[in-house]
Amino acid sequence: MNYSKNLFTIILLGSVLSFISCGDDAACDGKQCTDTQLLDAATCNCIEITTLPCDGKTCADDEVLDAATCECVDAGAGTPTTETLAGEIKDDKTLTADRVYLLSGKTYVASGATLTIEPGVIVKGSEGTGSLASALVIARGATIQACGTAEKPIIFTSELDDIELGELSGSNLTATDRELWGGLIVLGAAPISAKDGDTETQIEGIPGDVEYGKFGGDNANDNSGSMCYISIRHGGALIGDDNEINGLTLGGVGNGTTINNIEVVANLDDGIEFFGGTVDVTNALVAYQGDDAIDIDMNYSGTIDNVYIIHGGDDTDEAFEIDGPENSTYTEGKFTILNATAIAEDTEKTSGADLKSKAQGTMNGVSWKGYKLGKAISVRASFDVDANCADKADSYLNAVNGDLIIMNSEYVSEEATAADVARVYIDAKSDEAVQLQECLDATDYQEQLDAIIGGADMNNTVSTTSTLGAVTSEFDWTWAALKGMVK
Repeated sequence: MNYSKNLFTIILLGSVLSFISCGDDAACDGKQCTDTQLLDAATCNCIEITTLPCDGKTCADDEVLDAATCECVDAGAGTPTTETLAGEIKDDKTLTADRVYLLSGKTYVASGATLTIEPGVIVKGSEGTGSLASALVIARGATIQACGTAEKPIIFTSELDDIELGELSGSNLTATDRELWGGLIVLGAAPISAKDGDTETQIEGIPGDVEYGKFGGDNANDNSGSMCYISIRHGGALIGDDNEINGLTLGGVGNGTTINNIEVVANLDDGIEFFGGTVDVTNALVAYQGDDAIDIDMNYSGTIDNVYIIHGGDDTDEAFEIDGPENSTYTEGKFTILNATAIAEDTEKTSGADLKSKAQGTMNGVSWKGYKLGKAISVRASFDVDANCADKADSYLNAVNGDLIIMNSEYVSEEATAADVARVYIDAKSDEAVQLQECLDATDYQEQLDAIIGGADMNNTVSTTSTLGAVTSEFDWTWAALKGMVK
């Protein structure tokens, strides 16, 4: 980007003004201002101010002032093209598309502050694990206004990515380059059902004594801002044993928040994870994640509409992993998933959906393709082995009672039958796994589940070609589409 040698941009009292203080400005025919004035390059008028930025520091004729550091730099270098973000952002701040931003460790927007990110901004996360893992956290009570466009998406990626200003993709990283930085975390005050029964808890990845890591509350309409046309790439840094940062973490985010056109690619952990909350998400693509594509915990009760999932690489898990309420708080909410496509390129370990821990809600218009027989949908049952295998509340009973519904969906396979689509399972990690399995074997639960999912009123089919699922044209702007991964 070319700049007049003495022209630079600074944020002053919430307004963006272009001015000079160190010499002639070609754009304004050499007009100069006094030491107590700024030159507004848009109108070429001198504007009186009472306090100069950087304490009135001036520079030589061949230098410009870097407002971020208050240092004079060579005018030939123009405006600095990088800015580091670290620690607390306690006042309103705007990230502009004329520079690349580097996240150094955990950067968080404090309650009451708004972070605005312009279309086309590139944010790169630094390397590091554990306490040094980089992440951008929007704390409960803070707001993010980050809406890119299809032509100018907002890109979160690794500092190792060679992408430059104005580009949509770098050239050196692939869909299997994961764990190179952390991720984006947004926290709100909407209802959750936490394991300890509280209405608020601490988000994973943030130490329990850190205030900005808390989320949850009783405001279903809570507003954390807006996020549109955002691509999150190559994240998932390790923060502890078997604990990585998700691409996009939404903790207790309310339905006053706007989220649409989100992409997460090459994240080591989950693509998008919902911890309770009520926010709706439209047009979400997750590709080549290391764990689950869409993970729902703590009884999330919003709607996710138009989802495209590509299970690629190795050691991936579920397309959808869904839990219901974890305790007695906020037990009435139900999720809705509409118009989703899940494609398994990695067919060995992955499955289409794991509906467990009292999952409750509706999956409508989902297309599963490429999953091994019997690994499209798993529905968990639980038993009390000390009470003659009496049923305990879990996803299977919710399916029987109509609180967990799969309808108008398809399993795309050349060889499958309806009996291959879903399976009933128990928690094999339990100390009572053998007894639990005996309880399951003594029932006709599998036949009942087949009858429920295969019932005429559910309108689920097994087919050889895909006719349902996501509208893929909504993802033409994504990195995955640029790499030819969206079919």
